[in-house]
Parts: sequence; C-alpha cells; structure tokens
Amino acid sequence: MNKFFFASLLVASLTTVTANAAMIDNFDQESMTADISSSTTATSASTSSTTALSTFGGSRTINITKNGALGANATVIAPPGIYAHSADALTSATSIISWSSALGVDLIEGRSTTNFALDILSIDQGNIDLILSVTDLLSNTGSYTLSGAGVGVQFIALSLFSSNIDFLQITDISLTIVGGTASDLTLNSISTVPTPSVLVLLAMGIVALGFNRRTSL
Repeated sequence: MNKFFFASLLVASLTTVTANAAMIDNFDQESMTADISSSTTATSASTSSTTALSTFGGSRTINITKNGALGANATVIAPPGIYAHSADALTSATSIISWSSALGVDLIEGRSTTNFALDILSIDQGNIDLILSVTDLLSNTGSYTLSGAGVGVQFIALSLFSSNIDFLQITDISLTIVGGTASDLTLNSISTVPTPSVLVLLAMGIVALGFNRRTSL
C-alpha cells in the first residue's frame, strides 16, 4: 500500500462523515446581531430573533448578556456562515443561540449512535465554556457542559444526556457560550453525526502516510 491509497481512504472517510451528518445550523441563512454597546449599564441584555430558513425547525434566536464597562455582541454572519461571540476588554459576556421546532425533529435519523458536532473556527481556549441543552416533545430536558474546547470539531455524545430524552422528537436546542473577560469565539456549524469511529481510520492513515514517507527517503 502507498500514500495514494491512504490519501484516498482519508477522503472517503471524510465523505462518509459529511454524508451522514444532520445539520442543525451552518449559519448561512438570515444574518442577525445581538449587540450591547459600551454606553449601556454594566449588566445588560440584548435579544434578536428571526426565522432562519434551512436550519433546525426554522426558528433561531440569539441573545447576549454582558458584565463590564465596554461592549459585547453575538452575530450570525451569512455569508460566509459563522456565529461570532465577542466581548471587549474588561468585559465578560454570555450569549445564547437557540433553535425551536414545535413538531419535534429526529436527530438520530436511524443511526444507532450519534454525536453533536460543534465545528469551532476560533476560541479563547480555557476562557469559554459551552453548554448544550435539549428539550423533547414531552418537555424532558438535559444539558452538557464542554470546558476547555479548542479549535476543530468537538463531539458531544447524545448518550451523555439524560436517558429520558427522546432524540427522535427534539423541539428545542440551545448553545450557551459563557465567556470570560475579552473572550471571543467563532463557530462554523452545529450538527449531529455518527459516532466518529472513522476518526481512528483517519489517524491511522495520517500515521501511515508519515511512515511511508520516511521509509521512502
């Protein structure tokens, strides 16, 4: 086997993950902003909402609360399709982006194991916590806190939530960004994907490519 084979395996594995992903939001519809200027009180909230086509359920809301003398904002920029959370110096902020569907949405789609996938473009690592919360059609709720997340796709298994939650009928999802002083984050998308066992194949492919290169020198 040569490096071309492993390169093909890498591409095929990535394609498999993408094909089986259920998109919740890739932020390419409906730009919106929740902004708190430095002229407001030390603690203030701003909320913005709109119907977001082609996303989970159809409605998206964002809001932000700050603590500090300067400003903060949460923004969906479409295009290129990112969610940005930002706080100025001497100011901390918490923003929430939420999606709602009155009828309930199937997040599993026939898969036996599933994960939320948060594609993080940039983050002040160690200064931001991410809290993912879900509610089903019977109002069962659960949440999971992701601390210390870095750049790249972060996986959160559905099995980490309460066993009472029916992921075949999810009505509400929210992602809370709890940021420290002057913290920033940009998010490319949030989706559900199969358990990323293919990542093992990717790692093996990368290692093999390096090994093949060394032995050919």
